[in-house]
Amino acid sequence: MKNAGVLILVLFLSLGSAGAATQEAYFSPNGHVRNRIVEEITNAKESIDIAVFNITSAGIRTALKRAQKNGVSIRILTDQGQSEDAHSVVGLLQKDGFKIKLIKGKGRNGLMHNKFAIFDRRLLTTGSYNWTESAERYNYENALFLPDKDLIKTYQKEFNWIWSEN
Repeated sequence: MKNAGVLILVLFLSLGSAGAATQEAYFSPNGHVRNRIVEEITNAKESIDIAVFNITSAGIRTALKRAQKNGVSIRILTDQGQSEDAHSVVGLLQKDGFKIKLIKGKGRNGLMHNKFAIFDRRLLTTGSYNWTESAERYNYENALFLPDKDLIKTYQKEFNWIWSEN
């Protein structure tokens, strides 16, 4: 009888976590952060809102182009100064027809230094990870993938505010 109680408890706990979205942490260099971002871009069905310091990853650009071709609405906020960097793909994304706002930040030396994206209002990624080749190959950076609805709403509100202000 005691074993049956333990078995019922184990079954109850496993059912409670079945289907529950999990939080995940990834690290670079070479921690497959870019692959995880590309996976989420690929899986997006409706919308992607991106606020990042810079994008130099050709793989991310390719995934974004595919998503756009599949009808996903994509908005990008990025730093104006970084977009002028020789390695940046932001200019190419502009030529590809993406909705992009180049942001300076506040004051003379302000930056758009956020690093987050919201996929279909169901998943948030945020952390120190820049969407660059250097971040993937050389830098110690991190990215969290969070399905927290309240947190997503907070970040979505911030994204929409920055988008509307600029």
